[in-house]
Formats: sequence, C-alpha cells, structure tokens
Amino acid sequence: LINTGAIDAPFTYIPSTANVGYCFKFAPEEGIIAPGEIQTIQISFNATVLGRFEEEFQFSVAGSPTPAILKIKGFVTGPSLHFDIDEMNFGDISFGFPYTKTCRLTNTSPVSLKFKLRMSDDGTQPAVSCFDQIRKENDPSWRKGIHFYVEPREFTMTPSRGIILPHGHVDIKVTLCSNTVMEFYRRMLVDLEGIVEGVVSVTIMARCIVPQLRTFPGVLCYDECCLKVPYERKFLIVNTSHLPGCYGLIPQKRKEDSPVFYSSSKPCGIVQPYGIAEIPLTVEVQKLGKHRTVVL
Repeated sequence: LINTGAIDAPFTYIPSTANVGYCFKFAPEEGIIAPGEIQTIQISFNATVLGRFEEEFQFSVAGSPTPAILKIKGFVTGPSLHFDIDEMNFGDISFGFPYTKTCRLTNTSPVSLKFKLRMSDDGTQPAVSCFDQIRKENDPSWRKGIHFYVEPREFTMTPSRGIILPHGHVDIKVTLCSNTVMEFYRRMLVDLEGIVEGVVSVTIMARCIVPQLRTFPGVLCYDECCLKVPYERKFLIVNTSHLPGCYGLIPQKRKEDSPVFYSSSKPCGIVQPYGIAEIPLTVEVQKLGKHRTVVL
C-alpha cells in the first residue's frame, strides 16, 4: 500500500467471504501509512477449491470515499500423483515369511505434497515372522498356533509417509508377512494430509499357504538303551514344495511317569524349497522295557 497523499492514511482490511476470499489472509490488516511512505502487506493463500479464480480485496482508508482495491487471480491445480504400476502381485507366499516388493510414487504437481500410505483392511497387531519364532523354541505358539487379540498387521510400507518434492518421486518398499492362510486382494492407498484421502492406489494380491513338510524316517529306532543315559540320533525334515517352510519340535510335556524324555539341540529352523533339514534328537529312557514315544 502506498500513501500518495499529504496526510497520514489509516487503513483497514475489509474481510471478504465471496468465492475464495476466505482462503486469503493479510498481515497486517490495519495500520497507518505516513505521507509518501509504503506498507508491505503479506498475503497468505490456502486453497480449498480447484480451478481458476479472480477475487477483489478492499482496504478502507479513513476519510476516503472509495477503498483501495487489490485484484488477485490465479489457477489452483489439484495434486497429481501416480504409481509406476497398477498392481503388485506377490504370488504364492509362505506363512510367516516376509516378502518385499518395490514401487515408485511420482509427484507430477508443481508443488510439494505431504503423503501418507495406508493399507485397506489391515490389522493393528504386528505379525509374527518365522525368523522371530524360531528363536523362541519354548513359545506356546508352537503347540497352540499364533494367537492374536486383534487382526494382525501383515503389511509394512517403507517409507509410510513423507514429502515428495515437485516433479519428484519416492521408492516405496512393501513387505507382506502373512499370518493368515488366505488369498489377499488389498489396496495400498495414498492420502494427502489435509487435502484428500485415497487420491491414488495400487492393488496388491497374494496367496498365503503353508508348505507341506514330512519327516524321514517315520520311525526312529534307538535299539537298546541304558537307563538315564542320553542317546542321539538324527531325522530329516523334507520340504517337497516350492516355498520355504518353518519347523519346530514341540517341547515335551514331561511328567513323573514319562517313560522317555526327549529333546533337541536344534529344535527349530527353516527348510528351503525342495530342501532338507536335519534335526538331532536326544532321548533318555526313564523306565525299563520297550517304549514307543510320539514326537511332534
């Protein structure tokens, strides 16, 4: 604002509510400008509608019959994001094993965008990875299965939020660790914080299965054993499927009348697709006679 007169000019901004006028803020909104002086006004614009606009803003000046008028016009463009893929197919995945794929999210807008990723229909309790489970050989989940108080959170996005610069991009890693035997058909959605939700999405597909593992031999003979002397033999876990498998020897519930105690120095592990794993099994006979014990 410039005072071209010979006396002080008290001014006041007249708020506008027409069209997009409420999206603008002026600072300062009032003041006094000395003769021949200027007042710099800072204008802030927070657009809430898309498209072209043209707005007039008025500043009343004490003693002047007409206000000072400022015309502002422009064009508000919407956010423009896109993924480099339409869908992400993990194919067949093994229960409890994490699988990761990558996609790219590109900002084709002339402004920076603050984004947040979320997965449709995902749970909240962290999923259990087989790599964590094999480190807990006495975990009850080996006997009772994995239990969740709420639905597991099986998808992880890295990064899950951030800012993409104008005409920039971010590479996103999507990790799926399924604790549910099912076919997945989900959407990874992008929200622009404070602007719009679900502006763009990617379809994610997968099928979680549990590979069939078998033991060899079916019967492990220890022949003659002395009382309370440990004897070790080995048996095999055979994986005939195209997916890795996780195995665990269920800890024995020993009782006073248990005729045989058994344990393993390597009770848990991973067996690769079409692979074989070797498990040492130590038995210790507690009673005389011929005994047959089922190992799970």
